[in-house]
Amino acid sequence: MALSHYQLLQNCSDEQLQRICERRRLPLPRWEEGPEGRVRLLRTMAFHLEDQRNLTDTLADLGTEELLALKGLVEQQRSPVDGVRTRLSDLGLILPRPGGWAVPERVADALADFDEGALNFQGAPEAVVDPAPPFAFSLALSSVLLRCVGGIRVLKGGLPAKKELGQLLHRNALLREEGDATLVFTLLDRLGLLWSREGRVDTLLPAVMAHPPRWIAERAFAKLLEDDLKSWNLPPADERRFLMQHLLERRGQVLAVQPFLGFLRTLHPLDLERAGGVFLPLLKRLGLVAMDGAGTHLSLSEHGEALTHEYLLRDVKGTEAHWIPLLQEQPMVLQPTLELLTPMVQSPHRLLKLAQLAHVDTLDAMTTFRVSPESLVRALDSGVPLEELRRRLGESDARLPQPLLPLLDDIAHRVGEVEVLQGVRLVKARDARLAGELLIRPELAELRLSSISPTILEVRGPGNAVTLLKQAGYLPKPARFLPVSLDGEEDLYLWARACMAFVDQKGMSHNLEPVRQMVRGVLQRLHDEDPGLFQEIQKRVPMLHLGGGGQAQEESARILDYAAEHTLMVELTYLPLAAHRTQLRRVTPIGVEGEHLQAYCHLHQEEMSFRLSRIQGVRLLSERGWAPGARDQAV
Repeated sequence: MALSHYQLLQNCSDEQLQRICERRRLPLPRWEEGPEGRVRLLRTMAFHLEDQRNLTDTLADLGTEELLALKGLVEQQRSPVDGVRTRLSDLGLILPRPGGWAVPERVADALADFDEGALNFQGAPEAVVDPAPPFAFSLALSSVLLRCVGGIRVLKGGLPAKKELGQLLHRNALLREEGDATLVFTLLDRLGLLWSREGRVDTLLPAVMAHPPRWIAERAFAKLLEDDLKSWNLPPADERRFLMQHLLERRGQVLAVQPFLGFLRTLHPLDLERAGGVFLPLLKRLGLVAMDGAGTHLSLSEHGEALTHEYLLRDVKGTEAHWIPLLQEQPMVLQPTLELLTPMVQSPHRLLKLAQLAHVDTLDAMTTFRVSPESLVRALDSGVPLEELRRRLGESDARLPQPLLPLLDDIAHRVGEVEVLQGVRLVKARDARLAGELLIRPELAELRLSSISPTILEVRGPGNAVTLLKQAGYLPKPARFLPVSLDGEEDLYLWARACMAFVDQKGMSHNLEPVRQMVRGVLQRLHDEDPGLFQEIQKRVPMLHLGGGGQAQEESARILDYAAEHTLMVELTYLPLAAHRTQLRRVTPIGVEGEHLQAYCHLHQEEMSFRLSRIQGVRLLSERGWAPGARDQAV
């Protein structure tokens, strides 16, 4: 007859009880002396030891040897060997009884759900898995960022077009399947590191550079486990997290895939077909797990262990040593053919800076770039100064190959020889001779240029001056680069992006308001000075989460006071007392009285009172308000 935890715990010494409490981390009251105190202690211990979740988690943490020993004691009365017996008794899974050891009734019932075949999930000593490439997941993310520096075309659904998908995979040893490429692309896009405009997507370099290299992999891994990824036939998010949790608990072990999945299925509903047939192979291709050729055994890779450890345990410091190679810059070789070679395992920031000024050719253990006149001009257009361009290619001209030196000198001489003033459609030439040449070039006929001074020409035609000048072989002075430019040097964007990433991650969004106010101030100045530039930036401002979170009460009060003084309408984001979600209300503020806003509600066509604590946002409208004299009750 099976005995309960309470009956068996009576046979334990105080020292044994203490060990069980420590190993199972039981939330017990202080120990009391005397018979009644011991009875209360044993009852409390039994309650926690028999808790279903506590018991299931404890069994799930056991290795194959301990599980089989428990099963043998229940079914065959076979006593475990000394080392295993000690580990099981310290966990309270086996307890002493007169003449031997016993498994408590609730533990035996839980074990009955386990098939013995599912318990034997540790691989045999001769089982060997193929080592996973180091940092494979991080490098796969970097490979997509590198390919997108020059921009790729996407479909309406947001995924790369077929031809562009081939570009992502072309000579890319880090991604070999289309599904993997689109999945990695989607993870990066959801992180806000890719920017889409007019059917094309490119890498939002300021956003990438604002974060440490490890942040990209850590957040992408979190999205891999949390996001809705039904399009890739992956199991639900809770199953993905559950599987990674148990792989982490068995780090360093080689596991037999099918018995291991069978064991997990007894603990949690699991779609074996999608978990074993789709998710685990994906993890292998991304280098997060190592598997043998037949796919029968697996082990968590070093990179997968670091990412899972950070994600599940929120322990960033514990894995700092793992990320050291991605913080360093490796040597590079620039050959006379203008082919640039450098290792892939290094700071992705450095690789992205190289991709700005060279075409990405091959992505493997070594990354190959091709420098060309077109790539250098593209870098200048994107805002990389000529001095910075030289520095990235080599610290001094002595390190640059001879064919590159005249190319750089020629570009330095030609860049800025013409300047396009977009606001007034003027082209300014470096000298009168060049201005005369522009007037007679047939490629520029569409511009219908006319001279208004020796060096300044007016554009009277419909053509795009910058595009046509480039096609004719001229290098206009680069305009101000606007990836998400809020100031000339990008400093405000980079600083704001880094701050917001920090406060979002730490759950400190209430500290975000000073940053929002600063960004809004810059936007207002831009709106007044250059409305076209303001519209361009407005498309990208959502990257800064300016609309996220509640509005500061002080700011709301200022807007309401201003609207009341000038009889203007505002739009309230309001949570009524009896509602479960916010509503948008258009009102004309009359004044603030204590904890309430008195305003005319244009929905109810009457004057009403709104609690200030329930107003979550205020937006000033450029519309005249109206308010009669009647008053009504508070809502």
